[in-house]
Amino acid sequence: MSKMSYYIVDTETNGLKPGWHEVTEISIVRCSDRTQLTRRIKCRFPERSNDIALEITGKTIPDLLKGNEKLDVVKRCNEFFEEDGKDPESRCMVAHRASFDVSHCHSLWAEVNEVFPAHHWMDTIKFAQDWSKKIGVLPEEKTKTGNPSFKLASVLKFAGIKAMPGQHNAGSDARNTYLFWKKGMDLGIDHLPSIKPYRHKIG
Repeated sequence: MSKMSYYIVDTETNGLKPGWHEVTEISIVRCSDRTQLTRRIKCRFPERSNDIALEITGKTIPDLLKGNEKLDVVKRCNEFFEEDGKDPESRCMVAHRASFDVSHCHSLWAEVNEVFPAHHWMDTIKFAQDWSKKIGVLPEEKTKTGNPSFKLASVLKFAGIKAMPGQHNAGSDARNTYLFWKKGMDLGIDHLPSIKPYRHKIG
């Protein structure tokens, strides 16, 4: 994994169901030089939006009609990835709750008949849990059931990182995820157990 190129990704959506709900915003940070690419994406079916998702992201139905076309966004993202000169097997996406982002990214790329160009995904929730176990300290924030919270805002506090403003904004969440990932990597927290292969196929 030492030759892997790492990219932070955060997606905002108008609901939880890939293929039915849509990505409304995507932000990618190339970890090698901290270059960031962020795009708002025009929805084709804003009427399918989940009210709770709109409330969380602070968007309205008219907001979802603004932004870039999906094909243009995917093409620009692919160009951004290709700047590293690597193949998909040598790229690892890093996301907080990676299962959410991988499913929505794969859905977005498939909509325009493209294959997502990274085969590995690292989940920073798993990374945070392993970090917590290693040092014997749990996040102070709790869930509604009283368990330690591993939401992004909570693990930033756990790591002693001052969060950048703009929660549930793809650009800010991607930057904050980068800060968390970078600090954990610098501290030597074992990240390999947090990586899983998700090879995208269409057709």
